[in-house]
Amino acid sequence: MSVVTSKRRLAVIDSNFPWIQSGFRYWENLEIHRQLPDTLFFATNPYTDVSGQRQPTDFPAPVHNFFELIPMAIEENITDIYCVFLSMAVSLIGREKLPGGGTVLGASRELNILPFIKDQKIKMHTTIYPGGGLQPDTPIHAIEIPRYYSTVFTNIQEVLSAYSRSIYVPGMINADFYAAKPKPNPYPIKLVFAAHSGIRKNFPDLIQAFNQLDDRFHLHIIGDWQPYLRLIKNQNYTFHGLLLPEQMRRVYQDCHVFVSCSKSDWTASDGFPTTAAGDAMATECLLVTTNSRMDRFVLQSGWDYLEITEYRKLVDILRWVGDNFEQAMTIAANGSQKIRTLYNSKVVVRNKLLSMGFQPIPDPVNAAPAADSQPVENDPETEMKKFWDFPNWKNTLKNMVKKNR
Repeated sequence: MSVVTSKRRLAVIDSNFPWIQSGFRYWENLEIHRQLPDTLFFATNPYTDVSGQRQPTDFPAPVHNFFELIPMAIEENITDIYCVFLSMAVSLIGREKLPGGGTVLGASRELNILPFIKDQKIKMHTTIYPGGGLQPDTPIHAIEIPRYYSTVFTNIQEVLSAYSRSIYVPGMINADFYAAKPKPNPYPIKLVFAAHSGIRKNFPDLIQAFNQLDDRFHLHIIGDWQPYLRLIKNQNYTFHGLLLPEQMRRVYQDCHVFVSCSKSDWTASDGFPTTAAGDAMATECLLVTTNSRMDRFVLQSGWDYLEITEYRKLVDILRWVGDNFEQAMTIAANGSQKIRTLYNSKVVVRNKLLSMGFQPIPDPVNAAPAADSQPVENDPETEMKKFWDFPNWKNTLKNMVKKNR
């Protein structure tokens, strides 16, 4: 493991940032700032969301325009650059073209800084998550990312298979923000669906199942789904529209079950679990979901969540939840514990920075116990810390990846 010196300095490059509704990207950058305070942040569209709306300026570090990167990198002695998503990774190195003449969705040749990177001998690091230019038919093996990037993090099988040096990391949630609170007593059993409108979110399947449920259930819908509401015959629902994270958190904390029906479309295949699903699980919602990626790295169906399959339909699972509520909530608690520990943004960011060769500031909450104190035997939190103790976590997850290949 490399040891950071005073000469090492990181720059993070994003697209629309800071934008709290970008989810894990916001929490990751917040943690990078907290654990590596001299990091510089750049965005192609600073302080705006994808629709061009201005965003609050309360991120604790200034976010500079991408086109200030080169002069500032020289002035501030930037030695490392980190970015997320395939589209940004290929843009920075001018590799947006695919074999056959296509391009990586969302990539831009205007962001090509490869000559500068080579001249300054800057180390590159990236995380390739689902979406972000990685389409179901993208020939990831043909895009020679490891040729340019010292570190490639991912949570999906196709990248792990294509790049032998890639490092598995789970997705991430802000476990402090999405705190668990005691759930309301049933009935009704409160279901929640949260996503931006899109074909792959498979909203009609949710409504088809919901229309078959009885009065034991109430559905909360978050997102821009107004055109689809006419499909709903069961009137036990509340439509919230688009919500801010603080508002979504309150809905999650008041609900029992989070439903995700995602399937692949031509633009992407959602990660597992989706960011919204992970956020809801942190509040101890039971996850009922498809798993088109057949992801078994961390979460196990029947123990941490319930999986929708060809042979186990959504409506059948929800009826089972209604008949076996206590058992369902036990599964929800199991899933929440894994999400709040293994997917915790503090832990994931710390291990990413260590893998890049930086030494992050220790988290006082997770600092080692005093010499005269002894950890409780078999304490789950202690065991999770052991699991993530660097560098053992990489070997453990490497074995998990091999097992799933």
